[in-house]
Amino acid sequence: MTCHFETKDVSAPSMVKVRENYLRAFPKKEDFIAYMSTWVSDPKEETSIMLWAVKKYKLMPYLHYDLDSLKEIAAYVYETNFEKEHKGHTNISLQSK
Repeated sequence: MTCHFETKDVSAPSMVKVRENYLRAFPKKEDFIAYMSTWVSDPKEETSIMLWAVKKYKLMPYLHYDLDSLKEIAAYVYETNFEKEHKGHTNISLQSK
């Protein structure tokens, strides 16, 4: 099951919103990666920078990824503009033609 869609909020905030919130709090790449990977490895409401999302969608569940994998994911989130086509992006309107 996918919780975070690229541009729309479904069962969790979109990746666009997640990235925007983290970039606002942590503009430096190394800080962004460190905080996001650490938080996702042990999500807690009291350490969330997105309390509005916790209230709306509940706390993100624990994921069974090692910290190095989470750092790679956080780096990808930092580097990717989810509103534009990117590696791994699927353009549904092109697929339906």
